Amino acid sequence: MKNRTLSALLLSKTSPLQLWIALIGSGIGLLILMLGMQLWIDVRSLMQEKELLRGDYLVISKKVNLLHTLGGAPTFDQGEIAALNDLKSVDDVGAFLPSKFKASMELSASIAGFSGQLMKTDLFFEAVPNRFLDVSTQEWQWKPGMKTVPVVVPAEFIKQYNHGFASGQNMPVIPENMLKSIQFYLEVSGNGKTAQFRGSIAGFSNRIQAILVPNSFMEYANTTFADGAAPRPGRLILHADNPASPELLQFLQTKDYELNQEKMKAGQSQLLLELLLMLVVTLGLFIIGLAMLGFLQYNQLLAYRSAYEIQTLHWLGFSLQKIIRPYQLFILRNLGISLTIACLLFALLQWLIDRAFSNSGFELPHMGWPGALLSGLITTLVMLWLGNRSIKKQVGRLAN
Repeated sequence: MKNRTLSALLLSKTSPLQLWIALIGSGIGLLILMLGMQLWIDVRSLMQEKELLRGDYLVISKKVNLLHTLGGAPTFDQGEIAALNDLKSVDDVGAFLPSKFKASMELSASIAGFSGQLMKTDLFFEAVPNRFLDVSTQEWQWKPGMKTVPVVVPAEFIKQYNHGFASGQNMPVIPENMLKSIQFYLEVSGNGKTAQFRGSIAGFSNRIQAILVPNSFMEYANTTFADGAAPRPGRLILHADNPASPELLQFLQTKDYELNQEKMKAGQSQLLLELLLMLVVTLGLFIIGLAMLGFLQYNQLLAYRSAYEIQTLHWLGFSLQKIIRPYQLFILRNLGISLTIACLLFALLQWLIDRAFSNSGFELPHMGWPGALLSGLITTLVMLWLGNRSIKKQVGRLAN
């Protein structure tokens, strides 16, 4: 008996409606799985490119109350720093080393002459470990005896000066690239001593809102122009792989620590986005599981309806493998149709998603489609293997 005749005999009781329900279910499951995988990879790559999934830096401090008015600002001790380091979501903790001396800055007469008045202001310096800086540290060196002190200035401070203070006080507006070439005078005093240094701007920090100097200069100045005792930090900077970690949030609330709430909102948004992507992938797997169960049941029912034909062919000497083969080809063809439909719809929806992201100002890196197609192919192969395994058992039972 020819293969076509054998297939027509065994598959004559096919129910088109049930078949299409199974095909549509498996196709939708594959489509959702591939879309979820593609978005998972692309969005994570985009967020890593924009440093949104590499953790974040948080600056924390203690709340000031009336009791601190006379006793001074609250500070952190080594035990509190160690407790933060022990949190799973915290990778690193650094302390702000404050200055205990007086300092002032004065622009040279040639620069101040642009505005017709002398520009002089008092300053408060802090220092942090170099690993927490977001500027190049090539010029971030200082040793005792050096007359030039590198300084890192908050980028927001320059914007406020140019767009607010300068226009209101008839001062010159200064671009960032010009500021780096300007040298100014620093006067440091305390403990009955005074010294002058030249200052140069080594960079502008978007991460730390403080005027920073190297740790080596801070330690030297605190020793020379103050009592030399190491000051306890009033602020800490920490790197958290997940700023919205419940463990970290609960710890900060319990200790009544203060931090930038916008940082926490950004971390919570990242966490929500990841959960949504995981939900999409899980939903796709769930639908595929239901579709796979329905597809297996349909194939078993199809074989059961042809139980008489299967038994008769087996008694006539047809091997089980030859009887099973039409069902295997039937499963392969239908899964191929589901995968093809899912891939075509996936390509269309990917184009629509790409347009939506582009209109919102984001360019997806297009790194997710190979993984998405691979996940669809692997899932189809798993369904094919389960289908073949199921139909072998069913035909074997019916033939005996």
